[in-house]
Amino acid sequence: MGAGRMMHDWRLDWAFPLLARVPSLWPWQMASVVGREPATDRRHLLQWLQGRFAAVFPQAGVHEHAQWARAHLEMLAREMLDAMAFHRLGVRGGPVIALSGVEHARTVQARGKGFILVLNHFDRLLTAPVALARQGVPTNVLTMPVLDNPELGAAQRRFLLRKIAGYTAVTGGCWHSTSDGLRPVVESLRAGQGWVILADAWRPEFGRLRAHSFLGGRLNLPTGIERLARTCGAPLLHAATYSDGPSRLRVVVEPLAPEPELAIDAVISRLEHDVKERPWAWWHWGMWDQMWQSSTGEGSCD
Repeated sequence: MGAGRMMHDWRLDWAFPLLARVPSLWPWQMASVVGREPATDRRHLLQWLQGRFAAVFPQAGVHEHAQWARAHLEMLAREMLDAMAFHRLGVRGGPVIALSGVEHARTVQARGKGFILVLNHFDRLLTAPVALARQGVPTNVLTMPVLDNPELGAAQRRFLLRKIAGYTAVTGGCWHSTSDGLRPVVESLRAGQGWVILADAWRPEFGRLRAHSFLGGRLNLPTGIERLARTCGAPLLHAATYSDGPSRLRVVVEPLAPEPELAIDAVISRLEHDVKERPWAWWHWGMWDQMWQSSTGEGSCD
């Protein structure tokens, strides 16, 4: 529900694309005013999110729950603007990106090894591969079905086509969907290219799930990254983005263990830490009931 469906056509077809062309940082302030959804839907979402945060983080107060709900919708709206303005991220006149850990990607790159850059649906997630591309580390991205997703409307497809074109132009790679098969990904990894894959991608039809300790229960996630890394002998890196303001972003790149299962365990452990610190920044609160299971019979974290 937090990530939700994209909103009415005017936001997708011209509001965010036009904002992305305004030559200042003002659009990133305005993005939350435009929002992803109509005002009535936004009020309902805020109420729903406050209830979700109250259930998962009962130790926090009502004021914090309300603040997190607002911050969640603001973050998602700014991500919509980012999607139309990848060319402006990390360059003069655009949002500032402070990148640390690029040396880990360069080390793998220098060895001629293909690698998987593991992300989660946390904060403005695609900032990380953009930041790496600015430093000469191109990547491809593997996602769940996008354009052939029957849940998408015509305006959403138009928006996503523009997003994909802008993203690949900046990152220097391709955008590949799981519905197109994994052979090109395997061949590309073996040829030394980098791929961005999200560890917490989730759909109801997913099989081969593995449970991870998460916020007092178990988060069930697919094992595709682990299997792909093992098949290709590809090392894993992790990257996370942290918003320090509408137009100030930090990206941290970290190396991971050579054992894929241990590497993904570390990624989800980091996600748990980050979600505790910034509950508003995780995209998947709307899927909580499907992804998460209590190990104590209670729906909250200690």
